[in-house]
Amino acid sequence: MSLHYIKSGYDSARERPALSAIVYVGNLIMGLILSIPVFIALSTATSESGFSGDMAGEFDLALWADMLESSGPLLQTLVSQLLWVLPLLFVWKMASSAGLIHAQSEGGGRSFWTGVGRYTGKATLLGLLFMVPTVVVMVVVVLIATLLSGVLTGEVGSFWVQFVFTPIALFLGVAFIDMMHDFGRIELIVGKKGVMDSWLAGFKWPLHSSNANSIYIGWMVLGMIFLILPFMLDVSMGGLFLAFIFQQILLFGRAFITVGWINSEVAFYEDTVPAAVELDETEGLDA
Repeated sequence: MSLHYIKSGYDSARERPALSAIVYVGNLIMGLILSIPVFIALSTATSESGFSGDMAGEFDLALWADMLESSGPLLQTLVSQLLWVLPLLFVWKMASSAGLIHAQSEGGGRSFWTGVGRYTGKATLLGLLFMVPTVVVMVVVVLIATLLSGVLTGEVGSFWVQFVFTPIALFLGVAFIDMMHDFGRIELIVGKKGVMDSWLAGFKWPLHSSNANSIYIGWMVLGMIFLILPFMLDVSMGGLFLAFIFQQILLFGRAFITVGWINSEVAFYEDTVPAAVELDETEGLDA
C-alpha cells in the first residue's frame, strides 16, 4: 500500500513541475546566501595563511585544522553571520513545506503561494515546538554515549561509541522527530487544527500506521541518494561546466523528491483520517 502512495506522490510532482522549480530556485538562493559568508571566511583564512596554493592543489586535513585553529576571529565573525542566515533557512523550510502541503491539498495555480501566505507563521511556530523533542533526543543520545564510553573503553570501544552508535542513534532519533513534524504540519494545514493540537497529533503518526513509516523511509532513501551523489561527482570527467550542470540536475531532483515526498504524505493523510472518523462514528452508533 505504501508503494501506491509513493507512486501517487511521484505522479503529482511530475504533473506539476512548477512546484519543483519553485523549491529548486528557493533552495538555490538560500544555499547562495549561506555559502557567501562561509566562502569569504575560508578564503580569507587560506589567503592569510600563505598555503592557499597548496590547498588548491591537494586537500590536506592537518593543514586545514592548523589554519582554522589560527583563524579564531574569522570563525567568530562567521558564526555571528550565520546567526541570521540559519533562521532565514529555517523560515524558508517552513514556508515552502506549508505551501507544498496546501498546494497538494487544495490544488489550483496559486495554491502554493496561498499556503505560504496563510500558514508560514503557524508552521514556523510549530517547527520551533518540534525543536524541543529534537533537543531532548540529542541530549539523551549524548548521555547514553557518555555512559557507554565509560563502559566500552579502549580504541575499539571508543570507535563503536563515537563513530557507530552516536551517529546512527542521532540520525534515527532526528528522523523519527522529523516524521512527526511532517504529519504535524499536515494536521495544521489539511486538518485545520491549532498549533498545539497539531504538535500533539504529530507524535502519534510514527505509531499510527506502518504505511506512514514506509512512505517516509522510502522517500528518505531517495533523498539521501540525491544528497550523496553530488559529492561523488568526478570533476575531472567532462570539466567544471558539465559537473556544474550535472549538480544542478541533481539539486532539481532533490527538489522534485521534496515535492513528491510531501504529496505522498498528504495523500495518505487524506485517505486515512476520514476513514478513522467514519470508524469512530460507526463504533459510537453500535454502542
